[in-house]
Amino acid sequence: MREFRFLYALALIAIIAASLSACAGEQANKSAALISVVPDHPTFSGSYLSGRFAQRQQDWETAQNYMNTVLSYDSSNEVMVQRTFLLALGSGNFVAAKTLAQKVITMKKGGDELALIFLSCDAMSHDDFKTSLDLLNKLPPEGFGQYTKPLLTAWSLMGQGNKTAALKMLSDNAMPDDPSYRMHAGMMEEMSGNMNAAAEHYKIAMANGLSLHTAVMVANFFERYGQPEISRDIYEGLDKIYPYNPFINAMSHSDPHRNIKPNVMRAADGAALALFDLATLLYEKHAYESAQIYGSLVQQLSPASPFAKMMMGDIAALHSQFDRAIEDYSAIDASSPIYWIARVRMTEVYEVSGQVDKSIAILTDLSKSEATRVPALVSLGDVYRRQNRYEDAVAAYNQAMAGVPKVTEEQWPIVYARGMAEERLNRWGQAEKDLLQALSFQPDNPMILNFLAYSWANQGVNLNKALEYAKHAAELRPDDGYILDSYGWTLFRLSHYQESVNWLEQAVSQIPEDSTLLDHLGDAYWQVGRQNEARFQWKHARDLSQDASFKTFIDQKMQHGITVPSQLSRNETKL
Repeated sequence: MREFRFLYALALIAIIAASLSACAGEQANKSAALISVVPDHPTFSGSYLSGRFAQRQQDWETAQNYMNTVLSYDSSNEVMVQRTFLLALGSGNFVAAKTLAQKVITMKKGGDELALIFLSCDAMSHDDFKTSLDLLNKLPPEGFGQYTKPLLTAWSLMGQGNKTAALKMLSDNAMPDDPSYRMHAGMMEEMSGNMNAAAEHYKIAMANGLSLHTAVMVANFFERYGQPEISRDIYEGLDKIYPYNPFINAMSHSDPHRNIKPNVMRAADGAALALFDLATLLYEKHAYESAQIYGSLVQQLSPASPFAKMMMGDIAALHSQFDRAIEDYSAIDASSPIYWIARVRMTEVYEVSGQVDKSIAILTDLSKSEATRVPALVSLGDVYRRQNRYEDAVAAYNQAMAGVPKVTEEQWPIVYARGMAEERLNRWGQAEKDLLQALSFQPDNPMILNFLAYSWANQGVNLNKALEYAKHAAELRPDDGYILDSYGWTLFRLSHYQESVNWLEQAVSQIPEDSTLLDHLGDAYWQVGRQNEARFQWKHARDLSQDASFKTFIDQKMQHGITVPSQLSRNETKL
């Protein structure tokens, strides 16, 4: 069943993409014809092209506005009506989407699959299950309906109070060990009050693996069911992946009789989770337009869904729609299990968008809570390090480590990050100690091996050990240009010049626009007598760099060359 759903996801991507881009080919001729008929109104083509551009930028609301202008020229254009419907749906304008969906179905006579799904979801969101079923019955068994029809039909039947028919619909369309089937069957049993049957379904689903949202749901259930140890195990597993998880600590000190809301209050909530599974598959395949559409359907059914808001925020952030991403993340309620993850996402968006102070403010606030103190301080240190504020970074890492009686493998990322910051502060003794300790916990970590090897090579110390580490890192990650450069650079420091050329050339072929790598290759060329090529590489390195001191350093090399191995590139560690 997993393979079936995976293959279906690929087909679905193609179907939706075809719907969204139908105008590119077929509509191009129609557009040309319309423009020729109304030459005095050039805004048709301008609006159409602007709408396409806005959609590619994932700015669905602007794209829809432009397409509304296009429709004003030809409201009977079937392809344009369908495109505008998809844009209205993707932007979350459900009122406009409903009018357009009804028009699409009328124009297409036999009906449009996504328009039918949208209208059935609209009916379900208003508890009109009869209308929802009538619309779903019009869906063909293939295409969109292959996955959505059985699940949405099952939840519509559940909404009517017909649990037996709903469960049969699920079992007729899934393998018994399919986690998706078990999750929905569990939710239906839970909704009907049969908690024991729900528990059995959820336990089988757990055995087959849970995603973030299903793991949170199952943990929620077992906490209410009276088996908090299962919930604790789930949260501890999540904590290893998503460190901002205050629920483990909260559970151990919480009132067992406190009110915890069930996962599914209405049939529409169950249908929303079915569509979110599909949206997640699309997102993971980088089909962001399709994921946006299905994410909107989730929000139509369950407006408060924190998972949909998180995904929509992620899509917006990926397309540099930073304000919208922040809006989506901010909409996640503080009571949600993923609230803390959303806050961390916000800090990342603020940093990427140049609003570093806001990122630091949120992380500082999170660090004041015992439940999120350590991961917040680590993230704060990372932000400072990326901003070249190394003293502040070390201070944050030290605070995160405060109170740790003995460093264990669990703390290796903090020790490693602190070592990198200390190296930048030229405190090599402490940096080396941290890096070696991190390596003792992660002996096959190519990044730690590389950092140590490159640092030693730059200083001209421990060169044999540096070569051993660099070689091991290169074996672990043979396509990483920075690691290949470290290996080549260590060979250079050992005076194995010809061999170093081979590795440094491979490194530059992987990363051709890095001034440090080009500088290294120039040095190696010079030592093997290829002086014209050396000057070419140095010049390229100088042209790429924004560092005035580096440019001066390269100018001296280009004029005088290098005479001894100690006259080398500056100590610039690749992070």
